[in-house]
Amino acid sequence: MIMDKKIITLLQRGCLALTFLLTFSCDSILDINTDPFAAGDDQIAEQPGLLMTTVITSISSDKVMETNLFNRWSQHYVGAGASVFSEADNYSIPAYPQTNTWSTYYVSALKNASRGEQLALSVGEQNTAAQFKIIQAFAFYHLTLMFEDIPFSESLNTDVLFPKGDTQENVLKGIVQMIDQAIADIDITNNEKISGEDLLFKGDLTRWIKFANSIKIKTLMVLAQKDPTYAKSRLEKAFNDDHVDELAEQVQLDYYDDLTNANQFYKLHYQYAGGQSLFFYASNPFIDLLRGSNDPRIDIFYDRPEGTSEAVPHRGVDPGSRSSFTVTSSLSLHFISATSPDFWVTAAEMRFLRAEAILKGWISGDASDADQYYKEGIILNIIHLNNLATVLDSGRGITQGEFDIYIGGLPDLDNLSDANAIKAVYQQGYIETFNRGMDAWTYVRRTGYPENKPLPVDAVLSSHITRLPYSPSEVSANPNIPKQKALDLPMWFMSSN
Repeated sequence: MIMDKKIITLLQRGCLALTFLLTFSCDSILDINTDPFAAGDDQIAEQPGLLMTTVITSISSDKVMETNLFNRWSQHYVGAGASVFSEADNYSIPAYPQTNTWSTYYVSALKNASRGEQLALSVGEQNTAAQFKIIQAFAFYHLTLMFEDIPFSESLNTDVLFPKGDTQENVLKGIVQMIDQAIADIDITNNEKISGEDLLFKGDLTRWIKFANSIKIKTLMVLAQKDPTYAKSRLEKAFNDDHVDELAEQVQLDYYDDLTNANQFYKLHYQYAGGQSLFFYASNPFIDLLRGSNDPRIDIFYDRPEGTSEAVPHRGVDPGSRSSFTVTSSLSLHFISATSPDFWVTAAEMRFLRAEAILKGWISGDASDADQYYKEGIILNIIHLNNLATVLDSGRGITQGEFDIYIGGLPDLDNLSDANAIKAVYQQGYIETFNRGMDAWTYVRRTGYPENKPLPVDAVLSSHITRLPYSPSEVSANPNIPKQKALDLPMWFMSSN
């Protein structure tokens, strides 16, 4: 495994924080605004922080399981064999993403977080209210990147029965304002806050601030291509403010060995495949990218079929092919374990975004500065992967020799043309999002990388999918929901026109 002393002067290695997980499932209900105090009981009224556990676990459950198909739309891997795991690759969207995901984020998470914020304000817990506001911003960020125009300005107003939809531009800029307000409201000297029920940070308000600023950076990077004037000054400040910057600061929800509190993606494989990786296989475009650059992470991302020699190259299948072979590499069991964490923000992600922002001229710095963040991001990602418990247990991590060869072969961005420098950053940023569905799909749509990404076999759309359709229950319940756009029409943030 890589010796930390090789890079300790560059990065501080941290132990990833442990959190406690309770399972949660949300029922499908009609989405009409209701008084958040109407259904409250005395215990929640006195301890609004109790709602935070429900909010965090419902979001994580959806990220890990319901929207895992975003990893396939990013062509990190392919669903093969059983039709339930392959049809979505062809953009034949099953009912669960739009229905369950809308219910999870909009009906459950947002409404509970809003309720928690208002209850906290009613008892004078300003920090608690700010924690709930940050979670609301995180939920809105996901909703607009999945559905584009969504109810925002009126969505949490209980005096409005049928909230109108807001444009994606207004939603994204509104998220930035929400985060600024939440951070301004936090008083780290005040001990009235969510602690035990805070499954992410156990009440560490400095980490809440770093989480909030990281969401802000991600939101501004989405905005920057369309409105650089708005984003530039705010991005400079956001990167200079405290944000997720080290492995120990990464935002994650941990899962555990017992089946009740295990990763839900693992539960799928445990229940239907005896814990084996039989449903998802290497995607040819992604595996070709890794093989073409001799990337040692390939053996962490994918497992060769049992009995296959390590001298045999990894083999993938075309997106949407609905078939696999005995020699096809499968999604690694390193990512399908009971304890696989759900990562919300990573340190490497922030490094790559900063390198990109420098190269695009959105923040100060030159190509040598961008090169530093670019290489730090790669190192952080490799250490992050090597630190995964399943990788440590298997001994399959990247060795010092592999690390040295790979890092030594990387280009210096200041020796490349502008186009090739940004492409090098995009390549690493894309690899870094592996198995983080929402981040991966957003990255592909935002950057346009990989270039010339092939359409899936037998794709039902004429171009790559860009959005989820609105939930049928929302459409029937709210006459003001925006008109459904074509599923392959670029979202507002994707166009630079």
